[in-house]
Amino acid sequence: MKVLFDTSFLMLSAELGKDLISLAEDAVGEKIEPYILSDSLEELKAISRHTGKRASLAKVALKLAEKMTLIKLDLEEALEVDEKLLRASRIHGLVLATIDSKLMKRAREIGVPVLSVGRGLKIRLEGIVP
Repeated sequence: MKVLFDTSFLMLSAELGKDLISLAEDAVGEKIEPYILSDSLEELKAISRHTGKRASLAKVALKLAEKMTLIKLDLEEALEVDEKLLRASRIHGLVLATIDSKLMKRAREIGVPVLSVGRGLKIRLEGIVP
């Protein structure tokens, strides 16, 4: 299964010190091909340049992102990162991995499948996977 990871999912993985990708593979019963949007990578780099706990988590998340296939969207119009994630998911037939409730709601509305983490590290997959 091809999955596009957003910043929030990677930061949670770093914060919990858990390999959420492996947990997701166990939950869905198949190997995950991880992808990351260049904009999400830039977000993590920007956060990592600061100091404090959030910056430390971003540095760990960047190490996870290094192992992912990079997607660069060349769009005519300027879009927010969340909109680019949704667009990339649709264009490339990817499941979107996020814990951002606003982004999950928007993905559901437009039919993008979502991989998320609930209480007790319960992995949820919603929607029809391409």
